Amino acid sequence: MAGTQIKDLKLLKVIDGDTIKVELDGESESLRLLALDTEESNPGSNNPVTNAGRLASEWAKQFFDCDENGFPRSDIRVDIEFDTNDSVEDSLQKHRGNYGRLLCYALKEGENYNLEAVKAGWSPYFVKYGRSRLFHNEFLQAESEAMAEGRSVWDVSINASGQRRDYQQLLPWWYRKTIIN
Repeated sequence: MAGTQIKDLKLLKVIDGDTIKVELDGESESLRLLALDTEESNPGSNNPVTNAGRLASEWAKQFFDCDENGFPRSDIRVDIEFDTNDSVEDSLQKHRGNYGRLLCYALKEGENYNLEAVKAGWSPYFVKYGRSRLFHNEFLQAESEAMAEGRSVWDVSINASGQRRDYQQLLPWWYRKTIIN
């Protein structure tokens, strides 16, 4: 099954490990990347800024070939894919998060950023608001490998000297919410 796609969008900025901005119909559009919940890299949220959050943001900037401020070094193009087969028009209306951001996957040169971020260990497979319809098994495998290898957030030393998120407590809660919804 393939999701609804919009191709060849200009990347405007990487905000952090799970949010980017693209140009869509001549306007700046924020994307909240599905199945990800990277730790915070900027203050202003209820969650603490962590070393893993800062490193996830740096990794995202490298993945999308951006400078340290998140701006692309050249004309970077991405495709986005919604976790639905709704029309493009319906997807742009219905698939938005709490802050109006589009909820989707981002692909650069065919590579699924969301899946790669979980595989690299920068985020657990975030299912609090529902499982991926398109890539559920791939996300489970990526998370399992990252955990087994102790990559990034699964490495206890990455946040050893500061704040951290307790995934032993969060993951069961996220999965219970998914089953209930």
